[in-house]
Amino acid sequence: MSEPTRVHRRSRSRPMRTLITGFILSAVTAGAVSGWLWHLLVSLPTYLTSDDGSVQITERAQGEVFATDAVFVIIGLIVGVALGIAAWHYFRRLGWPVAFLAVGGGLLAGVTCWLVGVAQGPSNFAERVATAMPGEMVPIDFELHTTSALLVWLLGAIIPVMLYANLSREETASPLRRSGSGQPGEAGSEQRDEILSGDLN
Repeated sequence: MSEPTRVHRRSRSRPMRTLITGFILSAVTAGAVSGWLWHLLVSLPTYLTSDDGSVQITERAQGEVFATDAVFVIIGLIVGVALGIAAWHYFRRLGWPVAFLAVGGGLLAGVTCWLVGVAQGPSNFAERVATAMPGEMVPIDFELHTTSALLVWLLGAIIPVMLYANLSREETASPLRRSGSGQPGEAGSEQRDEILSGDLN
């Protein structure tokens, strides 16, 4: 028996509980790495402090306020799809519960990414503005402005499961349709042959 075959059989024989635990840990790890990457890719717009204590922001910087949400959505879609593929690969034998595992993994990764990204800061914008010197550039808080962005992580995770499930049903149904259509045809031809032979006699 070849080594790849032994490794494949060994992976299939692992308890389902171990696979689920591994999937959860993978989702958390993916979320943590995504949070670090999310914080790295976002350039926060800044406010300029003036002598009277007020702050100003340019129109261009104001348009970049929601850049954190946009990057979070892009990362969430990619990571969600990857988790959905992994969920189908390891848990498709469970049937419909694979969808809940995929969605749960996407949600767990998204929340972890959110917490890790926000924890890196900056935060407390009002306090930083109050202590800033005139002419100093103060970046806005690193935060997620809408929690609905988490839905993208769930959507990305469920898409591969739905696609694989539909393709699997089509592959299973196609041989049945071919075999079913062939048998009546053969029986009908035999009956016609018998009728013709009876008429000739």
